[in-house]
Order: sequence, then structure tokens, then C-alpha cells
Amino acid sequence: MGSTEQEIEEQFAQLQQKVGARHAEVLKHSDGDRFAEEYAQLVHVTSELVEFEKTIPERLAEPERRRSERIVTWSWRGQAAFGAVLIALVFTLDRSSWWLVLLVPHFAGTVAGCFQKVGTEQHRDRRFGAIALHVVALLMALISLSVISRWFIIATAVGWMLVAGASMDNTGADPKEARR
Repeated sequence: MGSTEQEIEEQFAQLQQKVGARHAEVLKHSDGDRFAEEYAQLVHVTSELVEFEKTIPERLAEPERRRSERIVTWSWRGQAAFGAVLIALVFTLDRSSWWLVLLVPHFAGTVAGCFQKVGTEQHRDRRFGAIALHVVALLMALISLSVISRWFIIATAVGWMLVAGASMDNTGADPKEARR
């Protein structure tokens, strides 16, 4: 069992013990003001337990989400830098400026992708998109350096569609997801 799971179990057990202790106090005082006070505390502690229980799935997914966030962030940053290098190579190697029509949108897309948020629900999709981005960038490099045929531009466009699809928010996203 991981440390996160163990911490969650310990917190959950502590809250359960608090509820049990409050329940015992309520049973001791069957009438009067003391009963009302103990009952109010029981309700409060029980609501804490219920709220904590609602957050358990998100808490369990958090370490994996953080890992995905690092992968996504550094993949997009690296590919943005790689796109800038490809643009510089067009000028350095005295290639046709027409390659900028392909490379500048690639660079702009990777820079824009650097600022995406990685939420709990879609972190695996975002990670897939970041990894697929490396394949797209490799194709861009090979095409722009004339290593492979220009017909692979079609494969690059399809790759960008996959990356964009994996990196976009769902329209029916959970409001909690928007906070991230």
C-alpha cells in the first residue's frame, strides 16, 4: 500500500473514531441542552466524514496526476524549444521560407500547449497527447529537413488532430476540473 493510500486510510479511521465518540456522547445524554449540543457536534463530525469520503478518489489519483502534469509540461516545453530550433534551422541551412508556413504554426501550437492544465479526470489523455506530440515533432523535423517525403505532412496533420483531441477539455467537464 502506498503512502498516499495509508494516509487516507488513517484520516478516514480518525474521522470514523470521532463520529463514534460523538455518538457515544449523544447516547449518554438523552435529554436537555447537553443532548442538543452533543447532537449538533455529531452532525458536524459526520458531515466532515461524508465530505472527506467524497474526496477520496481525487486524493488517490493525485500522485498519478502530478506525474502526468510533469510529463505534459516538460514535453510541451521541450517541443516548443524544438520548434524554435527548427525555425532557426530554416534560416541557418538556407532552406525555403515556405517551410515557415508549416513550422510557425507548429511552434505556436507547442507554445500554447505549455500552458494547459492537467486535471484529475483527463490526466491520462493529456499524457497521451504529450507523448504523441513527440512523434509529430519528429515528423516535422524529418519533413522540414527533407529526410522524408513531403507527403508525410498529411500524417503530421493527423497527428496534430490526435494531440489536440487529447489535450482539449471536454465540453461537459466537471466544474471541479476547471479549478485545476
